[in-house]
Amino acid sequence: MADTIKCPNCAANLMFEPSSGKLECAFCGGSFDPAQIERVVEELTAEPGRAKEGVDSVQRLEEPQAQEPQQAQQVQQTETKAPYAEQGDNPFEDDKEDTIQFTCKSCAGTIVTSANTSATFCPFCGSPALIGDRLTDEFQPKYLIPFKYSRAKAEEAFLKWCKGGRWTPIQFVSPENIAKMTGLYVPFWLFDVDYDMDITSECRKDSVVHSGSKTTTTMRYYDVTNRGRYKWRMIPFDGETRIADDLMEAIEPFNYEQLIPYDYRYLPGFFADKYDQNVDQLKKRVLTRVKGYQNTKFKELTKKYDSVKVKEDKSQISSMTAHYALLPVWFMQYKYLGKNYYFAMNGQTGEVAGIKPVSVVKRLILFMAILLIFAAIVRFGMSIYLMEVAG
Repeated sequence: MADTIKCPNCAANLMFEPSSGKLECAFCGGSFDPAQIERVVEELTAEPGRAKEGVDSVQRLEEPQAQEPQQAQQVQQTETKAPYAEQGDNPFEDDKEDTIQFTCKSCAGTIVTSANTSATFCPFCGSPALIGDRLTDEFQPKYLIPFKYSRAKAEEAFLKWCKGGRWTPIQFVSPENIAKMTGLYVPFWLFDVDYDMDITSECRKDSVVHSGSKTTTTMRYYDVTNRGRYKWRMIPFDGETRIADDLMEAIEPFNYEQLIPYDYRYLPGFFADKYDQNVDQLKKRVLTRVKGYQNTKFKELTKKYDSVKVKEDKSQISSMTAHYALLPVWFMQYKYLGKNYYFAMNGQTGEVAGIKPVSVVKRLILFMAILLIFAAIVRFGMSIYLMEVAG
């Protein structure tokens, strides 16, 4: 079974609204603090005659031993795509991995998701669906940053970003394409790294003395050793192989002061995935980035010298720990002439990144316009020449 969070007033499905930071009900207008929803339910259901229809769905996610999640783990796997992929709502339309079926609690329809999807929507009734057992044990995040930018703000940022692309195809900004914008909690590993710098180098310092027409340059050489422990905290690496790493890096950084302990109540209304890359698989990328940080620091330490030649580098990571978190990203995929293009927006800070497709039609029109202008200039020039010859 796929879970939902019900409104304690009318039992409709609640959705998290980034603009208010609340769980909101589209039917009765109720608005609830995600951290206080259980307390609100208890207070309301404690009133005489108050129905308790909304209570079970809120509490069930906190009962990992319940029968329904166990049954959900035994469903048959299939290779068909999820229904929402056909509707253009899946951010990974080309995903070919096995999918798993769950039953929607609102309408009993079948929800087909990839093996890594933890929050999605029912393709039949549109209800948010939380697959709670996929975010437990080793897959349970430690932290989460809630969405701060709503869909309307993301679409506005996308259109503004598109204005910078004069060759962007018209279809790229069509309503049908913008409808594919997806709010996705991307699984990230946040690394804390202690790095011991130990670099021995030969450094040269030049001094120039001018005396009349004579210039004397004195070069002094020094053996310099730079040692020290540097600590970098919360270095982000996405644990999702289906999203380009450079796209996620382009929308960094996130404001980690707004990290909160993981709470599933911020998920309704968005997609969420669990990681498919663990810490060990990311260590090589972590080392590469930390070495880049070290090189920048080393250049700062030796910038007073005119020349620096590294003789020995024994720097190494002394400790590394990682924290699993879900971070908010607005994501859109677009296929043009058989090639995939992507747009991403940091759902917390609003930073955007992506690559715009180039319209072949627009380029052809420009080429034809230039050709016509050139032909007109040549024709005008020939007319002037013939008139001069005739005169």
